[in-house]
Formats: sequence, structure tokens, C-alpha cells
Amino acid sequence: MSFRLKVASAREFKNALNAIATLVDEGVFVIDPEGLKLRAMDPSKTAMVDFMWGRSVFDEYEAPEEGVKLCVNIDELLKLLRKAAKGESLELGLDEATGRVKMALRGRYVKRFTIPRLETVWEEVPGELKIPFNAKIAFVSDEFKRAITDAALVADFVKFSADSEKLVLTAEGDVSSATIEFPRTCDAIVDYEVKEPSTATFDTGMLEKMVRAGSALADVVVAEFSTDKPMKLAFRLPYEGKLIFYLAPRVEAE
Repeated sequence: MSFRLKVASAREFKNALNAIATLVDEGVFVIDPEGLKLRAMDPSKTAMVDFMWGRSVFDEYEAPEEGVKLCVNIDELLKLLRKAAKGESLELGLDEATGRVKMALRGRYVKRFTIPRLETVWEEVPGELKIPFNAKIAFVSDEFKRAITDAALVADFVKFSADSEKLVLTAEGDVSSATIEFPRTCDAIVDYEVKEPSTATFDTGMLEKMVRAGSALADVVVAEFSTDKPMKLAFRLPYEGKLIFYLAPRVEAE
């Protein structure tokens, strides 16, 4: 049940873990012939992350046909990866004698670490949500990040309103408010498709964490939503990479 992974950039792997850590402290990675995968919900069950790095992302990749489930403390992994210098590669494996996860950072010299493999606690996680989204808008991820950060300055929630011509973000705080408009032809938008007018409200704190982490990995993010339905944020990763967040809306009581 051993495995061995090597990736050229330890910092890229750290950025991927940072994205996952926006929602969970511990996670169960599945390592199989297709690649490295993780799907998990946050403790409040209002958000989900769906991550995969296909085997082509790695310089070296060995995994058993039946796959391995690896439960680790993501925060502990990140503490060690913060030591990664520019240009260092990362190797991950399993010490079968001790059951601990082995990690090596290779650059001008080699740093080796081990962390415990946690006991897997089975928790059913939904698959990819099959929601008929009516609005699908692709943004330059840094521009979308700036907009969400601006909205978070004034309010805990931001309303998305999209029609055939533009997307409007509205945030109403106790003291101040913000309105941010994205005309469909503006430079911040890569693609714009709205089947019918859609409006939904989301937590700015959660959105900001997701977009900040995802924009470190991808230049483009695709936001999909419908009226009072969850939002899907898909970051376009290179090669066989996938990073998708789902976030439940805030629905006002009638």
C-alpha cells in the first residue's frame, strides 16, 4: 500500500494545500492511478472543496492500483512546507515500517520530515453537485479577488445579480456600502453566459478565503450560480488539475 510522489515545485503543492486548508484542518487524500484527490466539507457543512492533481502534474508518480487513503493534518503539512525555498522539489511517500508519511524537500541540500498518518474517519461527502446553473461567468482571478476583497471591507455578505448585460455585486454594511459592476465586455471577464437573470447572496469571508487561495494557483476562475442556489467556483489549473469550491447561499427568511 505504499506510494511515491515527486513534484518539481514544493511551493505549488503548498499553494494547493493552502486552498484546501481554507475549509478543513484535516483531510483524507485518495492516491490512485489517476492522481491525488481530496473532497471535503467544512465543519458547518455550508462549503465544499473538490481538488485533484492528475498524475501528469507530477514528475514521478507511483500508486497502487487499488489506491491509498491517506488522512493527514493539513496544518502540520503546511508548517513544514513553509520551509520550502524557491526551486525546491517535493517528494512524498509512506514509511511502511512506522506508518508515518515521509516528506523530502530537495534543493541545494535535502530536508527530510515525517508526520503521523491519522486514523481515517469515514464521512460521506457529496459528489459533484448537479445544479442547473443559469449564470456562468469566467473572470481573471486576480480581478475577481479584488472585487470580493472590496466587498468584504464593508459587509459580511455580498449579493450577486446577473442579467444578460452585466454582473453587479452589492454589499450593505451597518456603516458603508459598496456596488461593483462588471459589464459583460469588460477586461476582467473572460467569458459571460447568463441564461436568465439570477440573484444570490454569499458570505464574503468564505468567498474571500476561497478566491485568495485559488488565485494563487490559477489565472482564471469560473463562477456559476442561480437564484438562491449554491455557487460553484472552478479554478482552471494547468495539466490535469482541478480545484472547485461550492458555497451555500444566504437565503432570507420570508
